[in-house]
Amino acid sequence: MMRFMLSAGAVVFALAPPAHAQEEKPLSETCPNLTAEEIDGIENFKGEFAETAWYARAYCVSVEEAHRRIEIQLRGSIGPRTEPGPPPLPAAPDDSIGNLQGVLREKEPDTFAGLWIQHEPTYGVAVAFTRDAAATLAKYTNDPLFFPVERPGPSLIELRATQDRLVEDLSRLGINWFGAGSNVTTGKVEIQLGQSADPIREAAARGEIDLPDYVVFEEPDPFPVPAPPIPPGDFRVKSFPQFAFRTDGMPRTLVGVPDVPARLELRDGCLWLHPEGEDPRIAIWEQSEALDLTDPARVAVMNRFSGGKVFANSDVVLMGLQPGEVTPPIDTVGTDGCPGPYRVVRGIMPRDVWDRQREQAALADRTRELGSRAAAEADYAADMARFADLRSWRDRVMAERGDIIAQIYVDEGQATAHVFHTDAVSLDALAPTALRPFVTGQVVPHGANALSAARDDIANQLAAIGLEAQITINEIEGYVGVRPENVRALSEAAVAGRIEFPALVRLTMENQSAVYRQDIAIRSDPEAIWYPLEAHPDFSAIRALVEQTPIMRLEPPRPGETDSRWIASKPSGAGSLQQTHFLVAYGQTLDRIEDLRRAGFDPIEALEDMNGRATVEKRAVLATDIVIAEPVGIDTFDNGPDGFASTVRWRIVETLSGDVAPGSELRQRLASGERLNETGDRVYGQGMDEPVLLAGLPNSLEPGSRWVLHLNDALYRHSAYVQGGEGAARTEGRWFISIPWVPPSRIDEEGMVRPVSLHPEPIALDELRERLAPIAGALRTEESERNE
Repeated sequence: MMRFMLSAGAVVFALAPPAHAQEEKPLSETCPNLTAEEIDGIENFKGEFAETAWYARAYCVSVEEAHRRIEIQLRGSIGPRTEPGPPPLPAAPDDSIGNLQGVLREKEPDTFAGLWIQHEPTYGVAVAFTRDAAATLAKYTNDPLFFPVERPGPSLIELRATQDRLVEDLSRLGINWFGAGSNVTTGKVEIQLGQSADPIREAAARGEIDLPDYVVFEEPDPFPVPAPPIPPGDFRVKSFPQFAFRTDGMPRTLVGVPDVPARLELRDGCLWLHPEGEDPRIAIWEQSEALDLTDPARVAVMNRFSGGKVFANSDVVLMGLQPGEVTPPIDTVGTDGCPGPYRVVRGIMPRDVWDRQREQAALADRTRELGSRAAAEADYAADMARFADLRSWRDRVMAERGDIIAQIYVDEGQATAHVFHTDAVSLDALAPTALRPFVTGQVVPHGANALSAARDDIANQLAAIGLEAQITINEIEGYVGVRPENVRALSEAAVAGRIEFPALVRLTMENQSAVYRQDIAIRSDPEAIWYPLEAHPDFSAIRALVEQTPIMRLEPPRPGETDSRWIASKPSGAGSLQQTHFLVAYGQTLDRIEDLRRAGFDPIEALEDMNGRATVEKRAVLATDIVIAEPVGIDTFDNGPDGFASTVRWRIVETLSGDVAPGSELRQRLASGERLNETGDRVYGQGMDEPVLLAGLPNSLEPGSRWVLHLNDALYRHSAYVQGGEGAARTEGRWFISIPWVPPSRIDEEGMVRPVSLHPEPIALDELRERLAPIAGALRTEESERNE
């Protein structure tokens, strides 16, 4: 279930977006109160921030007044710090809107009901209390910006507590809801439901939950079109899998994804989908779709909003799935006769309808662009002819050259194609001369034959032993992803020799991150996680180096240009403070930085270059220790206040950099491991860019395997503090975590160092030793000087 939480009683420093409706008319009509000079100031605004003009236009005020109001709203807001230490305390309770809210919440918890900005008819900040509003507000401010409001009902604290408690109650009761928020202006908790509120009211009547009268439920309207009754004795469809709850009220992300042509087929009493580029799966439908068997000759699915239908054994188009929508829901109905695997349907239409809509939209766009309907039709016809040629070429070459081509996608709207091919062939050799200007491509690791063979192999093995998993192909990265329903059962099967993973198979589990505790003292100040770093004896000296170090940064295009540029520039005050934080967190000292610089390596540049310009050397200077090690002990259930779930003990085989001695042991903390779920059972989760801790699986820590580890004990201590607060880090001996950008890397039989993630690229162990030697030498010099 997707849950969309609205903050309760939060102060929103709102800046009006462009008022499109008003822009359709002259400002002289929409804002008759403005003078000609004020209108000119808005329409020809030359100031730094366009939001000022947007606000002025939306509320019919001058840009000067808009600037004044925005300054009020931003007063006291915390921008990026430029100097170490906590920010100064406010001079007075009404120093800013946010500060007054914090003071009233603390000092008047029983009656303070929240505050909000009023833009019209007069500008100001409404400060609400459940009683005695004027007298209470006068104790804290006489600024006319703030005006009292009597708002009977719950206090702000009560309002938020009720919302939080009710969210937990609804989840416990299994109620389908889309959003929950608190409206401070009305004193109501507002819950958007995906079902009737009757079960909630019945639970309240039984005393199972407390339901104050200021809780408001927004129930979904009934579907406009009733579901057709199933004719008695009609068994053409065994079952109709659906989401158990309505989803039409859920918010959706604004990520553009392409529609997917497919074939809807009735097979063995189930409705199957054959989407282009995907494996066939049984369709699982939203509640807004209904099975329609009223026509004895055709099975249909009807949309209960529009009454539109799609028919079995016909071509359809599926609306693209947004992130998070691909995975079938846990709560389903109608699945007994058609148990999956499922393909989620969130929007579907007949292919011929979709084609007509696309054609009309394309012709309308081209008519505007080319100036005439005739020219638009000719241009569209030429594109469709080329589209047909591209599809024919794709089908032929995919059948013939699956050894070197992973996939070819053809864009009908643009009549272009994009090829994923290996480096064994050039794009010019693949594409016909006439089509080459309309074909782009990129190199990928493997062709479709190898990927399909690995997919079929693992799918057959899983089916043979009765294990469920989602299997996908990633053409760009060149692997077959397996998302098991029960990862521990898969591990046990592998250990027992019942399954053998093809080389191209990887696990694709949900990422389990370290636990970030909210109930600790440092959460009251968002900057508190940095204060211990600022107490480092070298902090000021390191920052001075940072301030004098130009860093390559991507600058946006200049006026009249389209390309961004890399420019070397020194950091701002806030930027240098932030860079120094991270350098100290990574265990950098002044001596270490200077010794590495003398050897030709700069940790300051290296840290900035991790995003897109990293090298073997730049990654290495951010690790305190780089070793070759063997796993000798794994505790998959070692949860702690530092936020990590497990511990791996490593025996050092060889030290590539740092002072950990060969033959010794070190301990590494990981996010992967077992945690207790809501029912108290231990459940394994896999962290991103970490080895698998369960035996027998791809990238698992097998006994006797050897790994290259880029470790950092200082970063462990800082991460533990950020996640768990004071005293969360383990202190008995040295504890490490892997540095970002360089996950643990297994050494294979050919001496290649292969990271558990897809990046960075594998490297020969001998080459890695050679490239790390100068860094290790520079750090040994530092250690010798320190000991002297």
